[in-house]
Amino acid sequence: MTTGFLVVGIAATVVALLALLFDGVFEAFDLDLPGDGSVSVLALTGGLAAFGWSGLALASLTDLPSWAIVLIAVAAGVLVAAGGGVLTSVLRRQSTPDGAGSVATLTGVTGVMDTPAAPGKPGVVRVVYSGSPRTLTAHATVAVAAGTLVTVAAVVSPDVVRVTPAEA
Repeated sequence: MTTGFLVVGIAATVVALLALLFDGVFEAFDLDLPGDGSVSVLALTGGLAAFGWSGLALASLTDLPSWAIVLIAVAAGVLVAAGGGVLTSVLRRQSTPDGAGSVATLTGVTGVMDTPAAPGKPGVVRVVYSGSPRTLTAHATVAVAAGTLVTVAAVVSPDVVRVTPAEA
């Protein structure tokens, strides 16, 4: 019996790790149930891993009868899978405020010049945009050296900003 629990625990853990490492590789297998009850591969593999590992622990460490071990392991698996499903559903429903993710929100943001800029000679600025670092073409009215902290004064286009040296 312990071998079966071990195999299920290892297999589910490997699939869950692959799904985490190779983001989106198993999304084709997600089940979309009526309503907002999406069942993800991670929730299912989490439930199977909980079943396998809890069953292995119970079989190895207790003298419970087999039916009780299976029943407790199934309950653990269902609880973990349901928790993962609820968490997935809640995270998918979260909305972002209006304007979030718009490059227009970059005005006033501080960044670092990667390559120098001068009047008539654009440079490259690195800013944090929607939680991720992003590089943009930067125009400046004064010479700005690489490594200088700058403030985005205006957004010219989705990939071009006007910067000024940041005030200390």
